[in-house]
Amino acid sequence: NGLPPYYREQVIAAVRQQMARASQNLGHVNYAGLSNDMKAQYDTANRFLALADQALKEGNLLFASTLVDKAGAIASLITGQ
Repeated sequence: NGLPPYYREQVIAAVRQQMARASQNLGHVNYAGLSNDMKAQYDTANRFLALADQALKEGNLLFASTLVDKAGAIASLITGQ
């Protein structure tokens, strides 16, 4: 995609760090205690994380970053952080 290798690695590392943080936040959620709407949001966040991981593997850094931003926002909403 034209990014210098060093910058590309920095972007990948930042996206992976965001993924880990969102995943960790979701891991602290009591899924059974969520409303149906919040369960749907939780499931969506997990799908976004899986899609972001796939986008990274395919080298689509912009899409991965966008997805992980959305997953992080949903995780923050659910956990109140």
